[in-house]
Amino acid sequence: MCYGTNCGREGAFGTCYHPEDCIMRAIERDAEENLAARLARDTALSREHFPCPNCLEQGERHSLTYENGLFTCPECGGWMKHVGAGTQKVEEELRELFPEAGILRMDADTTAGGHEEILQTFERERVPILLGTQMVAKGLDFENVTLVGVLSADISLYVDNYRAAERTFSLLTQVVGRAGRGGKTGRAVIQTYTPGNDVIRCAARQDYDAFYESEIRMRRLRRYPPFADLFTVTVSGTEEGRVLRAAVSVRETLRQLCRRPELAAGEPEVLGPAPAPVVKVNNRFRYRCTLVGKNDKATREMLAWLQKDFAKDSANRGMNLFVDHNAAD
Repeated sequence: MCYGTNCGREGAFGTCYHPEDCIMRAIERDAEENLAARLARDTALSREHFPCPNCLEQGERHSLTYENGLFTCPECGGWMKHVGAGTQKVEEELRELFPEAGILRMDADTTAGGHEEILQTFERERVPILLGTQMVAKGLDFENVTLVGVLSADISLYVDNYRAAERTFSLLTQVVGRAGRGGKTGRAVIQTYTPGNDVIRCAARQDYDAFYESEIRMRRLRRYPPFADLFTVTVSGTEEGRVLRAAVSVRETLRQLCRRPELAAGEPEVLGPAPAPVVKVNNRFRYRCTLVGKNDKATREMLAWLQKDFAKDSANRGMNLFVDHNAAD
């Protein structure tokens, strides 16, 4: 059984060994399996979707060109190619390594009609390899599974959510537990860019107590739930400059409001603004501020007033403001 944390191909500008610091996530999400063929037919697509990120940082815009499997910048010499471990790519490599072995792939593309048929085939026909995304990590009980592999185990650690470590630990312990459930000894292999990470090490050892002690200490230091509440105040609109200026204004308003005696007692903290993890969705840019405080009546009334005041301001026409409390995603 083989588990991958990502079911799509990814790209990277050069070779990235530090996913937590990578600035190219937005470009990587645009990569698709057939991108090279599409670019060969339409060079305008390259100009539109793949400007050179190195040059963009310098305030210049130069298009990447595609040749021999590489996107290169004619100005700075930077390059980008398809890398990563999406389920389709992993399946291709597994078939090259084990041409005689049967392989079943279980992801969003193969389970449109339901996943039960794939699981029944895996058990009934004793298919040697089951490859999939998170859906193969939970609730499966096959006594003959003796080896589990996890690819890119730490990718979910670096999402912008305070539950990232908890979710990664839970997911890894579940998928590792799929091996050796019968009379045979099981083994798990975890591939990671950060083998020294406490979350990965605790999950590999199935050490719940050690993970809890580490995670609860970190949450206390960072004022994450359950020690405080996180309110995400997001501003969205079609013009990025206006959205960012509005988000800065929201931050200053929040800081002024938090000086009121009924709020100051909870030691509130206002952070941001910062772009959302996916800054542009449906042609709308999203920037957000984070309020760290207490989920009490005074805070809720203040946030409700902020939303109404934002909507009444004519300078915010065409923009929206919404608030999430301890957002799960």
